[in-house]
Amino acid sequence: MARLGYDGLNADADLQRWRDGRLNQVTRELIAIIQRLGIEGARVLDIGAGVGAVHVGLLEAGAASAVDVDASREFLATARAEADRRGLNGRVEYRYGDVVELAGELPAADIVTLDAVICCYPYLELLLAAATRSRPRLVGISYPRDVWWMRLFMRLYNLVQVLRRSPARYFIHRHAQLERWMTGAGYRNAHEGGIPVWRVVLYRRSAGAS
Repeated sequence: MARLGYDGLNADADLQRWRDGRLNQVTRELIAIIQRLGIEGARVLDIGAGVGAVHVGLLEAGAASAVDVDASREFLATARAEADRRGLNGRVEYRYGDVVELAGELPAADIVTLDAVICCYPYLELLLAAATRSRPRLVGISYPRDVWWMRLFMRLYNLVQVLRRSPARYFIHRHAQLERWMTGAGYRNAHEGGIPVWRVVLYRRSAGAS
């Protein structure tokens, strides 16, 4: 499931940072680059949305509606309460579960976001297929960089989780695998950014892609 093993572990802390104006740099960049490419009236699918910062940011900037899919009931409840507090009730649909299993039931989207999600899911290509099922115009993704020292860090992190008997796991997916799959699905890289440990990429559907 999306955000496998992360059942609301940081929901309260994440929400407080957002409200305090301390939303992390990667998420801010992801929201900003999507806004720059035009979102007026767009339908957003926010996979593994956490507290909802990405889709709320897009709705407040002109997107029409959003679907929040998350495998954490606590994150969904937190996201719903915050959207309601901001006057966005009725514009967001909340779905609990694994987006790979739910993909066929979800409405078509113009924009899909996966902010810090693919690192929490073991099967990259299944996740990407679910995310692009309705052939969205834009797909925004943030994830840990595919470098040796990040892979080492994640192995150590996962070992600690095993010792703690926690189901939480991180996965470092290969950059080349992501690029190859998205290109094959008819997308081109429209933005490359991020920070030293984290990559932000925006894919735009190529004109004429089937």
